[in-house]
Amino acid sequence: MTTKLFLTAIIAFCTITFASAKAKFPVCLPCEKIQPIQELPTDSEIQKLVGQKVNLSYINTEYGILWMSIWNTNGRYVLSDISNNTYFEIDTQEAKILKEKHDFDVTTAENPLSFWQKIGGKLVFFILITLLIWGNISSKKTKNVKTTNI
Repeated sequence: MTTKLFLTAIIAFCTITFASAKAKFPVCLPCEKIQPIQELPTDSEIQKLVGQKVNLSYINTEYGILWMSIWNTNGRYVLSDISNNTYFEIDTQEAKILKEKHDFDVTTAENPLSFWQKIGGKLVFFILITLLIWGNISSKKTKNVKTTNI
């Protein structure tokens, strides 16, 4: 009985050690990404309203594989703290201050994501999937080879 328990413990320890030593496959399903857009001055009225130093940032929900952004949803402008860990939704008073004092209209501003985040990841992902499917289909075809006797 004790040898079975001892062997089970050794196998469990080896399995856990082996599993934790493997490299992690980076998958983001879904992740919230905060990207700073503009650093607001310290004497801004928005800083006084929030009570701390904040930046104008863009937050979105990202779905990605291998550091490639495949899909982005729920994009909006927010105010974030300096470390970009906490964000605050922009209310109407703050939006009015941003428009008047900083020449930034939150309601009409475009998506600030880069080409790679918008389209590039989708293209690469589509090409990889197409190559995998094509390679799988072409490898299943059998070729007729004539045998010749010498």
